[in-house]
Amino acid sequence: MTMNNIGPFKLYLNKPNDICYGSIYTLEVNIPLLYYPKRTVRVFLPEDFDFNQKYPVLFMSDGQNIVDKYTSAFGAWEIDKRQHEFLLEGYKSFIVVGIDCPVRPLERAMEYSFPFIKMNNVEEGRYLKDKNLDFESHLLYEWIARELLPLIHKYFPISDDRKDIGVGGSSMGGVFALSLITYYPDLFGFALSFSPGFFLYNKKDVKNYLDKAMENFDKDHKLYFYSGNVGFESKFLERTKDMFEYFSSKGFDEKHLKLCVDLSGEHCEACWSSHFNDAIKFWED
Repeated sequence: MTMNNIGPFKLYLNKPNDICYGSIYTLEVNIPLLYYPKRTVRVFLPEDFDFNQKYPVLFMSDGQNIVDKYTSAFGAWEIDKRQHEFLLEGYKSFIVVGIDCPVRPLERAMEYSFPFIKMNNVEEGRYLKDKNLDFESHLLYEWIARELLPLIHKYFPISDDRKDIGVGGSSMGGVFALSLITYYPDLFGFALSFSPGFFLYNKKDVKNYLDKAMENFDKDHKLYFYSGNVGFESKFLERTKDMFEYFSSKGFDEKHLKLCVDLSGEHCEACWSSHFNDAIKFWED
């Protein structure tokens, strides 16, 4: 039975919407960030949701894009449709928690960045130089770990097992996913990193960050990387391959590390959506 409210979370009933399966609950929150501290958190509950069961949960960047094209900033992943297909194949359902992204691309880039690593190529693509911009990613990650995750645990029946708590995103959101799991490896066990913008960073800086993070990381974590190769997306491929090779060199095997390359893939939600279920199967298997 669908309820109008679950704790402070309200059932999303805005019309028009593009929700075909399951339901979404929203909550307006204040995040301790300099830019756009007021955000919406969107919780997607699957069509077979039952409060008497425990569910895996995937925390995603760009929350307005997870399901509904009418709220999306760039296009929708249509996760409700992907999970419906997933259930028809006999896989377990899961909860998705999306955190809306900042309005301006530059603030989004800094918010989803590796903590305290300068983006050397920030002038590329849609990003602009801004020497006065402050780092925000560590503040977001700390808020997710210390406030949002406990809040979701309080009101929704999610698993307590780290392996069932994942993070995901695309483009700068792909950087967000890897950053968050390496920043809090004790809390998150899976990262879905699609078309991650690693090319915006100096390789040495990223390697130094990861080498230090690996002290608390272990090979039971699961990492799924994806990149296409058409148009703007071609900028992402080589550095995504490099990241896959880095973790391979650290001893991650095929059960815990996967790279998917779609040479016809573009930089868009439709392409990411088409590979979403493969990543979730990798997580659940």
